[in-house]
Amino acid sequence: MTRRAVAGVSLAVLLVLGGCTGFLSGPVTFSATEATVSDAALEDTGYQHNSTEKMEVSRTFSAAGQSKEVGVTNWISEYHQRVGLPGVGQQKVAVFATFTSPKVEILGKSFNPLEKYDDRQLAQQFTSQLDSVSGVRQVSSQNRTMLGKTTEVSKFEASVTTATGIEFDAYLHVTKVEHQGDFVVAVGVYPQKLPGQEQKVYRLIRGVQHGE
Repeated sequence: MTRRAVAGVSLAVLLVLGGCTGFLSGPVTFSATEATVSDAALEDTGYQHNSTEKMEVSRTFSAAGQSKEVGVTNWISEYHQRVGLPGVGQQKVAVFATFTSPKVEILGKSFNPLEKYDDRQLAQQFTSQLDSVSGVRQVSSQNRTMLGKTTEVSKFEASVTTATGIEFDAYLHVTKVEHQGDFVVAVGVYPQKLPGQEQKVYRLIRGVQHGE
């Protein structure tokens, strides 16, 4: 359903749009720790690991006639489940992804816009770079557990067209927690007519692993 890593790139671009003031002395780098899904959760849901990619972005900040480059390392992991669709056979239209990004704190201030983004904004950011997604609208939310924290998981509906031209109505689940100095975002997308997927997404969210 997705063009691989587009959602993660779309989120990562935010990190170079945020602005930072003040002279930064010495090399400045921030690195997130990748978030994955436990083997038990994958076995329970039938999802399979597709890819884990590191995304590095950088920006040069200037102040008082001096400049310094700041580097940020983010991670995205993607999981798929092949499902049968009438007339087209098995397709990877059920997708779950995790995205991690460091807090990026300088002089006590955070410059990662993900800190202030709610689920609606994350959903819009996730789909804004995909021509194949339209009509995103929130329909409900539930409190679930991810990384030992209670978090609100928002559910959206949308119209999706895959890269192969398959069209279907989809549900999109989004949540975010702060964990061990990183922002961890989880996103699940699947066809509305596919039974049992909502509970699978919640199981995957509960199975997210990050850090120690």
